[in-house]
Amino acid sequence: MTRRMNHLFAAAFTLAALTLGQAGLASAGPATDVVKAKQTVLFDLLKKGGAEDQKKISAVFDEMLDYSALAESSLGSEWAARSEAEKGQFRDLLKQLVRKAYERNLKKTLNFNIEYLSETESGGVQTVKTKAVSKTNAREEPLEITFKLAQKGGTWLVRDIVTEGVSLVGSYRAQFTKIIKKDGFPALLQKMKDKLAKGDV
Repeated sequence: MTRRMNHLFAAAFTLAALTLGQAGLASAGPATDVVKAKQTVLFDLLKKGGAEDQKKISAVFDEMLDYSALAESSLGSEWAARSEAEKGQFRDLLKQLVRKAYERNLKKTLNFNIEYLSETESGGVQTVKTKAVSKTNAREEPLEITFKLAQKGGTWLVRDIVTEGVSLVGSYRAQFTKIIKKDGFPALLQKMKDKLAKGDV
């Protein structure tokens, strides 16, 4: 896989890593079990491909991601400066963008298997390292994907995905901070709304 393709996978609003197919489990752990179980359900629903199945896919996706953590981390230091109403609006828009990007990218990973390499814990966050391998092209370089999960209400939720060394949250934060500093927070919300309206996510 070329460097350019690797960066496409790691670009903002790209959560295709969650849609990888099933493969052997090398080092099991609680967070790894959750990721593997959710991916299995997503993969099965994707194969059906019906309208109702898409709704179920979105529901599973919502169960898997910690949107609150994603929103707060994506705004970084800007989060504290926002009102509760602003935080709620931002979180809702981010959730919609992530959902749409997920649906768009599901099919991009149909021809990949995932290998679970390890699971480690630090500060209450479980890091699940995986490697995605193409099913159809043996010459294509594997894609390294790391999931970061934390427990919330007794449930393991994904709060960041690092693809080929590029953090999803970090990508969000860089873009959002740049827009806020240049044009202000209302402009960021409007840009997010525009993306949703155009389907450009």
